[in-house]
Amino acid sequence: VGSRVCEQLVRAGVEVTSVSRRGGPPPSAAGADWAARVNWVAADATDAKALEPLLKGADAAISAVGAIFGSGQEADRANNAKPNVAAAAAAKRAGVPRYVYVSVSTQVGPAVSPLLGDGYFLGKADAEAAIGEAFGSAASLVIKPSFIYGGTEFSANPPRVSEGYGRLVDAVLSSAPARAVAGVSPGLVKLALSPPVSVDAVAAAAIAGAAGKASGAVDGKDEIEGAAAKVAPRA
Repeated sequence: VGSRVCEQLVRAGVEVTSVSRRGGPPPSAAGADWAARVNWVAADATDAKALEPLLKGADAAISAVGAIFGSGQEADRANNAKPNVAAAAAAKRAGVPRYVYVSVSTQVGPAVSPLLGDGYFLGKADAEAAIGEAFGSAASLVIKPSFIYGGTEFSANPPRVSEGYGRLVDAVLSSAPARAVAGVSPGLVKLALSPPVSVDAVAAAAIAGAAGKASGAVDGKDEIEGAAAKVAPRA
C-alpha cells in the first residue's frame, strides 16, 4: 500500500518522503520512473525523536506500517502498535495537520482471532487509539480494509493476490447474490464472502484523507471506494 500511495502522489505532482527501515523503494518498484522522484529515508519507525524532524513541514502523514501474524501474540501487538504510536506522537509534535492510517476492517478480528489470536488486532487498536488521541477524528482518517489485492505477484506473507485474479474475485463477491449470502453468513464464512478492495482504491482513499476530503474511518470495500472517489483518478 505504501508504495502505491507514493506512486499516486508523485504522479499528482506532490513532493513525497517515504520513511522505512529499508530507506529505499521496494523491489517491485525498482527502476520505476516515479520511484526516482521519492525522497527515500531510512529510520526506525519506533523512534519518535528520530521521526519528528523528518515530519517537520509536512502537510500530512500517511502510515501503512504493520506486521502480519506469526511472531507470537505479544510481538504481533507490539509490531503493529509501537511504530504507529511513535509516528502519531512524532507527527503531532512536528505540527503535521492531518494523519492517515491503514488499519484492518472490524469484520476481520472477530472471525480470525479465535484461530490466530488477538495480538495483531490489539496492536491495530492501540495504534488507532493513539491517532485518535493525537489528531481526533476530524483531522485523521483510519482506513479499514479486509483483504487488499493488486500488483503482479501472489504472496502468502503478507497475503496478496495479483490484480487480475483480485478483480475477478472482487467482481464475483460484489454481485448481489454473493452479498446476500455473505449478509446472513457467520464469522469466517461472511469474511470469506466479503469482496476485497484494490490497492489503488486504498491508496486513493489515503490521499483523500491526507487532503482533508475524508475523515474519521472508512471500513470495508464500499466505504473505502467512496473515499477514494473524492480524489481525481491518478494516471
